[in-house]
Amino acid sequence: MTRLPLAAALVAVLLISGCKSSEERAEEYYQSALALMEEGDVDRALVELRNVFDNDGFHRDARRLYADTMRERGNLQEAYSQYLRLVEQYPDDLETRLTLAEMAVPTADWDEVRRHGEAAIAIDADLPRSRAIAAALAYREASMAQDDAAREEAAEEARAVLEVQPENAVARRIIIDALMNGPDPQAALPELARAIEADPAQLELQLLRFRLLVGAEREEEAEAEIETMAERFPDNEQVRKLLIAWYMDRGDLEQAEALLRELAGPADAPVEGHVTLVQFLEQARGSEAARAELSALIEANQALEGPEAATRAALYRSLRAGIDFSGGARAEAISEMQDIVEGGQPSDQRRRAQVTLARMLIATGNAVGARAQVEEVLEEDPSNTEALKLRANWAIEEDRPGDAISDLRSALGQSPRDPEIMTLMAEAHERDGSLELAGERLALAVEVSGNAPEESLRYATFLQQQDRLQAADSVLEDARRVSPGNLPLLQLSAQRALQRQDWAALGRMIETLETLSSPEAQDLAEELRTARSLGQRGAEATVAALEAQIGAGADADGRAAAMLALARFRAGDAEGARAAVDTALEARPEDAEMRILSANLYIATEDPGAAEAELRRVLEEAPGQEGAVTRLFGLLEAQGQGQEAAAVLARALEAAPESRQLRALEAGRLEAAGDIEGSLEIYEALYAEDSGNLVVANNLASLIGTHIEDPQALERAATIARRLRGRDQPAFQDTYGWIEYRRGNIEEAVTQLEPAARGLPRDPLVRYHLGMAYAAAGQEAEAREALEAALEMAGDSPLPQFQIARETLDGLGEAGTGTEGAAETGDQTGGETGAGEAGDSAAPGSD
Repeated sequence: MTRLPLAAALVAVLLISGCKSSEERAEEYYQSALALMEEGDVDRALVELRNVFDNDGFHRDARRLYADTMRERGNLQEAYSQYLRLVEQYPDDLETRLTLAEMAVPTADWDEVRRHGEAAIAIDADLPRSRAIAAALAYREASMAQDDAAREEAAEEARAVLEVQPENAVARRIIIDALMNGPDPQAALPELARAIEADPAQLELQLLRFRLLVGAEREEEAEAEIETMAERFPDNEQVRKLLIAWYMDRGDLEQAEALLRELAGPADAPVEGHVTLVQFLEQARGSEAARAELSALIEANQALEGPEAATRAALYRSLRAGIDFSGGARAEAISEMQDIVEGGQPSDQRRRAQVTLARMLIATGNAVGARAQVEEVLEEDPSNTEALKLRANWAIEEDRPGDAISDLRSALGQSPRDPEIMTLMAEAHERDGSLELAGERLALAVEVSGNAPEESLRYATFLQQQDRLQAADSVLEDARRVSPGNLPLLQLSAQRALQRQDWAALGRMIETLETLSSPEAQDLAEELRTARSLGQRGAEATVAALEAQIGAGADADGRAAAMLALARFRAGDAEGARAAVDTALEARPEDAEMRILSANLYIATEDPGAAEAELRRVLEEAPGQEGAVTRLFGLLEAQGQGQEAAAVLARALEAAPESRQLRALEAGRLEAAGDIEGSLEIYEALYAEDSGNLVVANNLASLIGTHIEDPQALERAATIARRLRGRDQPAFQDTYGWIEYRRGNIEEAVTQLEPAARGLPRDPLVRYHLGMAYAAAGQEAEAREALEAALEMAGDSPLPQFQIARETLDGLGEAGTGTEGAAETGDQTGGETGAGEAGDSAAPGSD
């Protein structure tokens, strides 16, 4: 028998051991990971799982274990991406499909809920988890359609799921929402308690409970709830703001400061509690008190040794620089931030400082420097939430909503309850023309913010624009319960109460305003009292009350005199109104607002010469006064004095060259005069400054889509106009519909232009657009009717559109026009959107 030498034997053993397949090595790593998990060594287990993937990327059990562990640790974005990898590799993996659908429900990502939920339902529709997802989808569809019967049916199915699977979080969410939107929202409190007990990490549920407790005026329980949230989620900015607002609104500053200091702990404690305390001090005591607190924290941490103390000191320096920046010391603050950034090594703290520096640079107009900071942050940490939000905001401003949504989804994976991310997503969806999705995100921003004022105002305004007034009132009411002294909330709520003639609600708001110390609150209370008197008691009684107030010497600022003039005018006493204004002007001849009111009275009583004199007197003192310029410009135009109107506007622009309102007025004037290039130049500048302004976007899209022949320019107009889709304003429908016509999307054009023509029944250009779209669609009878109406309304107008209308009418019944002809004739049309009866909603100058 031949023996191998020892060295050869060893080589043979090594070769044999090295012949293990990658799958075998992966399985060994997986078993090692399981053993480490049993021992509680999760970090090393995760390393072993990553080794599994290096050897076998299709190891199903390892991938699921890794994803489950990431989810348990709160790294939801990484967990979600791992689950996605699983369903890409194993599309029929029921467990993973259900998990993905369930994870998408709390963030209202309904596309993902539907994609994975429907796949799970197709595999096994009878599973309780599948039934819960199906109920959630049905409930959402019913809610969007405002179908109460279907919504209740979906809620009943959710109740049935809970009977067999009480821990099902998706079903319980449906029940909670149904109860909160029912006749007795307080009935949701027991369900919320069960849900919170099952998952205390769900901040959203605790915010909902806090909101209900506030609404039920159970203040002690509400206060305990917000304090529990502050302890449980110390690093959550939203909770910090809510806690501060709670105490600020109740004026209990001493108790608030004592509690926040207790929660913050010593100077070397985690920074989150101290950040909350500083924010409170800034709001309650002023910026100097906050700055002093930060200086003490900086000094205390700089006296300590170690990298953690240095990191805390750098954070507090950043916050102090932010206060200095807000206080006007911008150059010094930016220099401090640059020193912090340049002196630090790559870390979470340095990246936070870079984002803060980027925001400062944006505010000072250094967009290039800001982008450089953000890109460096994202190169180091592609999932950095704050940097992603900034980059997404730039993408929205640049009409790249798809890129913005992609970044925001990544940010949402890191911060699924961030109201700012929800708001930015709403802006992106709105820019993309998806108003339904925008509304969902705004609603979720309100929910996750705990009905914070800013988010609530934004959503209520959106609902009002959609004519969903009752829903808007409900949002405002919920927000006032949480922040009863917030002035903007009270102002918008009071406007709605006036519109509804809900005098009792208005009275409660006036009482709240009277308890606030700010002059703005007192002025608003006075205006509302007068408005209520006019609505309830009539103009004559209001006149008497105002005269008594003025006679008692309680009109130092002239506000009562102005309201007296309006009240007398409404009572039909034009002479009395004139007397009130004249008396007020004798006491305050320099009061520009009173002179503009005087001019309006002269216009109303058909004395344009006197009105002009009043307005010119205002402009002698303030040549750029926007209200006086706009009123005088319109007055002169109406009298056929176009050249003088242009001269007035030119002088005003010399005095106030940055005025957006006056520049928009000039753009409209240039368009009407046929100077399309000049008008476009102004609108391009206005759009670059604020691409979110709907009126500017409408008018710019209309000008480009009408007058520029280049196909790329037409596509740009379509990109700008996407946000107009689905809006009820006729001028917006006309702009969007006409651009779609020019692009050859005739069916969509007709869908938009029909309601535009109904909304602007006497505008010949809108009727012309509809007629051309009908002709392209082959609807000859409708085309003939619309074009003939357009020509009749236009009279002897020299605009080229009406010659095209005549030619199109002559061609009807012959070869037909069709889509190709539509695009061809569309290129010849002039600028029209915003003219005629587009009026205040989209006319140039209404910015």
